[in-house]
Amino acid sequence: MFPPYVHSVFDGPTHTWPICGQGLNECNFYARDNALNTLEQQMRFDPAQFKRAVGPLFQAKLGGTLPPLKSMLLKQLGYGSHFGNLRFTHAEFVLRQLIRMRVPVLVDIYTAAQFGFTRFYGQHAVVLVGYSDPYIDASGTRREEYYLIDSEWPRLGEFRVDYNDVDRNGDGEIEDYPGNRTISRNQFMRIFSTRCYTPIFPSPIAHTRWYTHTFIPHRPSLWERLITGSNDKLRFTQTVDVIRS
Repeated sequence: MFPPYVHSVFDGPTHTWPICGQGLNECNFYARDNALNTLEQQMRFDPAQFKRAVGPLFQAKLGGTLPPLKSMLLKQLGYGSHFGNLRFTHAEFVLRQLIRMRVPVLVDIYTAAQFGFTRFYGQHAVVLVGYSDPYIDASGTRREEYYLIDSEWPRLGEFRVDYNDVDRNGDGEIEDYPGNRTISRNQFMRIFSTRCYTPIFPSPIAHTRWYTHTFIPHRPSLWERLITGSNDKLRFTQTVDVIRS
């Protein structure tokens, strides 16, 4: 079990999760693959399937493939999803809500491209699988964290599922944390600069119900669907106060 201050999409122990490391610029495939296999609790999906599906749109030497393809391929498999961005609303409220609903989220971190003030097409895709409440560790340090499945962490070719497991309470026992990468809240929000995200719901109906209840109705433009992600804005902005406090 994870520490009591941790909220996670999946239950522990993490070493039972069917996740693995990627090859060069294969993060889009492995992020999706790791999320789906952990949802299914078996090695059902192979990144090679996704590579074949996108064909020449995957070019390892040119940086990989296009972020919008994640949601397109998920829909083809019967999951509910969309390629969105949270630049114009409270991103943390949405992400934490999804985690509490036990919905994994593919997020694009580090900016790969920018047009004016708009950042899009992150350099690296990871799976957001958890966050912590604020807590004090054994050294007296206040911590607040996010937890990721990062198929390139700590380095390409050196993936370890237990890399972020550590003794935080000072009892001499290593605590299990979700995913394989722990990142502070401040750092995560800084590198999540594109605000691009792709949730994975078990069905299109579940996704539609959540989206229509959560966001102002919006028909994304072609630019949004292919480049920036749809501009998702919360219906009820007062609900974000729980995150700001």
